Amino acid sequence: MKKFTGIYFCAALILPAIVLVSCAGGAQINDAQWKEWTLLEIRSKGKTVAIDRKKLEASNMGGAFTINFEESRVSGMGAPNRYFGPYTFENNKLNIGELASTLMAAFYEPEELKEKEFFDYLSKANSLKIKSGKLELYSVNNAGTETVLVFESK
Repeated sequence: MKKFTGIYFCAALILPAIVLVSCAGGAQINDAQWKEWTLLEIRSKGKTVAIDRKKLEASNMGGAFTINFEESRVSGMGAPNRYFGPYTFENNKLNIGELASTLMAAFYEPEELKEKEFFDYLSKANSLKIKSGKLELYSVNNAGTETVLVFESK
């Protein structure tokens, strides 16, 4: 009986650690779900491009460039179209499937980011993190350079 006591003791220590590590990635997506996130800036190669939210609001596009994560569906607003599609998050890897969107014409197109670029970033997203209350969505630009989209929750 004493031989098994050591095994049970080790299992009692190791099992919670395994569960904690395996759930750590899930905590990131769980923290991101059921909130509307608004794009603040785009970072790539040490350069940061801020999204001018005041200019968007003045152009009746204050709700542009948002993202929402539900159980297995992502949705939000481009500029000006609404979009939605499936996503998976497994082993800390994000995969956003093919997005569908409305087909409204834009009367104002932001200089910092075009809607097509935003949708491209989303389709190439590979991970996310919550840092200091902000959602960081990791993607790549058309040149293959890592790009981080930084969102805040409303």
